[in-house]
Amino acid sequence: VRSETDGLLPQFDTNQPLVFFVNGKKVTDDGPDPECTLLVYLREKLRLCGTKLGCAEGGCGACAVMVSK
Repeated sequence: VRSETDGLLPQFDTNQPLVFFVNGKKVTDDGPDPECTLLVYLREKLRLCGTKLGCAEGGCGACAVMVSK
């Protein structure tokens, strides 16, 4: 996969755990699937069903989530 800056995007290392926070709670996934979308992860793995699948293209905003530092 190519990016505009260096020509290649970094590879996803599935040997490293994925660590992030959702609603203030730490989530650690030891076997993350690089093909899994954030929408699917939130709904199916974390059972947080507030995010919806609408148009399946990102245009309608139903699948919008807030990402912050």
